[in-house]
Amino acid sequence: MVIATPPVAPVAQIDLKQAPHALLADLGKDQRLVPYGGGNFGMPLELQEAAASDGLIVPTDRFFMRSNGPVPVIDSQTWTLNVGGHVERPLTLTLADLQGMPQRTLTAFLECAGNGRTRFNPVPEGTPWRNDACGTAIWEGVSLAEVLAQAGVRPGAVDLVAQGGDFPEMQRGLPVSVARDPDTLLVLRMNGEPLTVAHGAPVRLLTLGWAGIASTKWLVGLTVLDRAFAGYWNADNYVYWAEDGTALRPVEEMGVKSVIASPVADERLAAGTTTITGYAWSGYGDVVTVEVSTDGGETWQEANLERAGRRAWVRFSLPWNATAGEHTLLARATDERRLRQPVQAAWNLKGYGQNGIHAVVVTAE
Repeated sequence: MVIATPPVAPVAQIDLKQAPHALLADLGKDQRLVPYGGGNFGMPLELQEAAASDGLIVPTDRFFMRSNGPVPVIDSQTWTLNVGGHVERPLTLTLADLQGMPQRTLTAFLECAGNGRTRFNPVPEGTPWRNDACGTAIWEGVSLAEVLAQAGVRPGAVDLVAQGGDFPEMQRGLPVSVARDPDTLLVLRMNGEPLTVAHGAPVRLLTLGWAGIASTKWLVGLTVLDRAFAGYWNADNYVYWAEDGTALRPVEEMGVKSVIASPVADERLAAGTTTITGYAWSGYGDVVTVEVSTDGGETWQEANLERAGRRAWVRFSLPWNATAGEHTLLARATDERRLRQPVQAAWNLKGYGQNGIHAVVVTAE
């Protein structure tokens, strides 16, 4: 099912058939990002670790990029956002209209639903993300609730459908209750600068804690429905499917998770004092503890945490006296709802929600 929306004005598109280095340059992205085809690039966590001065915020040029289709270049001067459907007062808003509304700033993580897909066994079909499709940024914009209040949502509203400007079928539904959360944003700025083309300029949606598909880029339309939206990106492609083809549940909040960034897998390091570091986050709220094991799970120690905000990822660190030999390093996080990441994530046909305990095998010598 596709919701009829006003036609999108013709836009230019980034040439996704370029060689990765040329495409990254065209998009203003760091050349060290990992190409996965089209407009999909991962940021290995060791890149963030190597730039300690950046702290917990991932610079825009290094932030991972996920695109399900073309990457449009939209003129911010002619861009409009059409708001309609089950509302009292349909709206057409310009960028200047949004800039004139109260602004809100949030520091939050954003993660692709398929992040870590290659850690499933067997590996499901889809972009073969490692642990490189997540990052924390500073997002600035207007509460979506402000716009919905102006439009006057009618009683009985169920879902809000966001229309992307990349292609007509890019429509994703969001429960109206989530859309009305003050922290659900129409983002205008990322890390203190106007949004870039790669990240949805001139305006994108940000739905805190939910998989990235719920944060529609290149936003051009919002349609309120008095029923659940059963479009492709809700009822098919972003659903947890069991091996037998049973639909289990839609992809929504991302589970609590931690990933070791340093040392890296199969690293040979000098015996003696070193530090284990990594990142942890949860779509359900703040991470309160991260525990690290250096002996394959026999014993655990609580790591030190650095924070940038309740909805941002945390950086964990633990000093370790590495003795000679092979070691299996593990990390597990627990969030404020007392949700702890599982030993293994449940396998599913699309490879979504990989939040099993991350294991890194290293050798000290």
